[in-house]
Amino acid sequence: MEVSAYLQERTWVGLTLQLGSSIIHPEIEMMFPMRISLGYLQPFRFTTFSADERQILEREVAELLNQSKTPANTARGAAFHPFLLESL
Repeated sequence: MEVSAYLQERTWVGLTLQLGSSIIHPEIEMMFPMRISLGYLQPFRFTTFSADERQILEREVAELLNQSKTPANTARGAAFHPFLLESL
């Protein structure tokens, strides 16, 4: 996430994400911020979200991955795990 002022590492916050036509409200834990020219890049990890939100996120990630497949990747037998979030 790109932010102008970083949040303290290990802070838990609520996040609102619009994914396609759906909106989810997971809780995330902020990780160590990295300084960039106009602010910070701050990684985070999901800590809590509902089963419905997980399904929405899973569907949107799978759709993005399917859009990014190239014929070369498909020809080599590349496949994406059906439960991508569980495999990370």
